Order: sequence, then C-alpha cells, then structure tokens
Amino acid sequence: MKNFLEKSFNISLIMGAFAVLFVVASLSKPILIFGALGAGFLGFILCCANIVFTQKLNLKAKPAGMMILSLFLNSVPLFYMMVQIMQHSGGK
Repeated sequence: MKNFLEKSFNISLIMGAFAVLFVVASLSKPILIFGALGAGFLGFILCCANIVFTQKLNLKAKPAGMMILSLFLNSVPLFYMMVQIMQHSGGK
C-alpha cells in the first residue's frame, strides 16, 4: 500500500502537468480541453486518495506545498473552463 501511495502522488503531479499542457494546447485546438479535463480529474482523485490514505494509515505525508501544487495544477482546466463559460455568457 505504501508503494501505491508514493506512486499515486507522483502520478497526480504528472497528470497536473499534462492537464496544464493540454490547456495551453487547447488554445489552438479546442478539442484538447477534454484531455485536460480528464487528466485533471484523474490527478485530483489520485492526490485526494493519497491524502486520505496517508492520514488513515498514519504514514509520513508529503510536504504541504507539494500537495497544494498538485491540487492547483489539476484544477487549472476547471478554472479555464469557468473563464470560457463566463466570457461566452456575457459575464453574468
């Protein structure tokens, strides 16, 4: 289980990086936003699972800054979609 927790956090960081890359790439090809949303969702779930199981099993947690970075990177596609929706709805 400990091996899974270490891998899940690293994978969540990688998924966050992919999510940001897909958001940047979706500026030229809008269909890539679906890849960004998928990568962000998977990374967010893995990061949350890491936090829950680390606390449940009383293991040494990752630094708080790294956890916040992972959660932020995985949330970038949602922030981007919120901005796009607000722009197209007239900002109301």
